[in-house]
Amino acid sequence: MYKKIGLILAILAVNNIITVTPGLPMAVYYAIFGAAFVGVVVSKQPRFDGIMSFFILAIIFSLIGNTIPSYFQANERFVSFLLVFCMLSPWFFSDSLAEVRTYVFKYTNLLLFTVLILSFLGNVTSAFPGFGRSDMFQGLTSHSMLIGPITSLMMLIIIWKATQKKIDRKLLIVCILMVLVCLYCLLLAGSRGSLIGGILSSFILFLLVFRKNFSKIIKLVAFVIILVGATVPYWSVYTANIDKKNEYAEEQGDDFASRSELWGYRYEEFEQSPVIGIGFASANKGEINEINGRIEPGTSWGVLFAQLGILGAIPLIVLFLSYFRKLYRTEDAYHKGKLLFAMLFFFTIHMVVEGYILGSGSFMFFYVWLLLGVINNRIRGKDIIIY
Repeated sequence: MYKKIGLILAILAVNNIITVTPGLPMAVYYAIFGAAFVGVVVSKQPRFDGIMSFFILAIIFSLIGNTIPSYFQANERFVSFLLVFCMLSPWFFSDSLAEVRTYVFKYTNLLLFTVLILSFLGNVTSAFPGFGRSDMFQGLTSHSMLIGPITSLMMLIIIWKATQKKIDRKLLIVCILMVLVCLYCLLLAGSRGSLIGGILSSFILFLLVFRKNFSKIIKLVAFVIILVGATVPYWSVYTANIDKKNEYAEEQGDDFASRSELWGYRYEEFEQSPVIGIGFASANKGEINEINGRIEPGTSWGVLFAQLGILGAIPLIVLFLSYFRKLYRTEDAYHKGKLLFAMLFFFTIHMVVEGYILGSGSFMFFYVWLLLGVINNRIRGKDIIIY
């Protein structure tokens, strides 16, 4: 039963980011997650996580301590947040929840691999070029800002597979080719945050896997530098989208001109109410749709401090640091803990430039909280399935 629930939730989440399949109404999406959570916890009473409880309390304080305009629908958004959050996050833990999260993680990764490969094949064959707004590559997904982080996460899994001991030579070649596919998609997507995060987290993964063999790290770094330098004429032609963003940044005199203004808004909001924030799912700076309450957050870390204040941001920072420390100390033959460390590191970087941490309708919200739930499984000694 748990395997079927995991498959259903994974399909629902991935289906909502694909443009070639009919989307599910978000109310139904949230209801299914809520029903799945209730169905799973009925079999065995779960335990609470203290840090996550403080995080939820901070959200509640931000709601009752502020007068939030009705068009933000903050209370409704909090309910939808909880329906997905309870199912995926480390807030609740039980053997049954751990098993469901393991299967959700497995099937989500398999589906994302499929989306990535089909997006690549559609582009190179021109059957489905996959270019969206501003000529940015989005593949089968609804936005280039989705294909970017998804590709980086899949690249980490591929690199993790390539570092396994006694890997078959043919499989290693396939892994190398798949990494090249990932880099191709990342360059076309033009997402600098995903590209930087993907490369840095890949390097972190190599450091963790080979930390007891420093000479191998040196050789690997030297090989990558030589390979990148020798192949500049081949891959530089695919950097047009990144070049566009860099040229715009130079004109504005800011390396991250498209984000700096949003970061500034979030900082100003934090200054207004540094303890409890200005209120969950709200904003008073920047573009605000007063019909449906939608905003462009621009940064997850900034949103945490702006909307929830110190009370909401600190618990999540503590959780991340705690997981980094525990995963670093985890030793296993298949390096699963090291992969989870690198994936969490990717999100730590990516959350600086994208604001999905509190947006329950976002796929990246789904994945980051699922990852945290899976990490909690691993720390508690549960086996996890990558794909």
